[in-house]
Amino acid sequence: MLKKFEYGECLMEIEKIGKTLEIAKERQYVLSINGDSYCVMCTPTDLESLVLGFIITEGFADSIEKVKRLKLNSNELIVEVDCESSNACDLRVHSRIKYSIEELRQSLGYLDIEEYRKTRGYHVACIVNKNGLIKRAYDVSRHNAVNKVIGMCLKEKIDFSEVFLLISGRISSSMALKCVRAKIPLIVSKAAIFDSAIEVCKKTGLSAVSFATNIVVKGDAIN
Repeated sequence: MLKKFEYGECLMEIEKIGKTLEIAKERQYVLSINGDSYCVMCTPTDLESLVLGFIITEGFADSIEKVKRLKLNSNELIVEVDCESSNACDLRVHSRIKYSIEELRQSLGYLDIEEYRKTRGYHVACIVNKNGLIKRAYDVSRHNAVNKVIGMCLKEKIDFSEVFLLISGRISSSMALKCVRAKIPLIVSKAAIFDSAIEVCKKTGLSAVSFATNIVVKGDAIN
């Protein structure tokens, strides 16, 4: 037995059923954007990057220069931003660099991190270019892992037209739209791709590679 604790009038127990892993960390935050509140469940690391990535990938602004105020409290993330409204499917992405499938396959090793091996509980997102790994982030949420790594790169003014987003999770339409809003021309995953994400690719020019599905949506970022 690891632990006993009371829940109401019940005595609960946490027990081992074999060799245990570390438990992945998840916390609830209130993200306030111009007074509107959103509940965010995330791993409590790289919170500033998470917020900046969220602002861009969810279409609140097209540049972090439009963030006027950002304050991080113990359980609240407060942002004031010059908001704008746009339809991401009206946007187009273009790549200045072309990648081969073999280059992309070799990059999958960047997803193997100690935090995942210890917990089996985290998703991983990486920004990669021809020279290798630029930034990497992890989170219990695949969307927030992406928000974090994009936020990291935004702070360092990385040119997204020369990179690709590498993720451990599935490529959904929402994940594809995050790339489009950030102007990242290529998304690569070891997991599956959804038909809705392929539709986003068709409308925006986004390239996508799913090694689980063995599908390549070949835009101008793919040789």
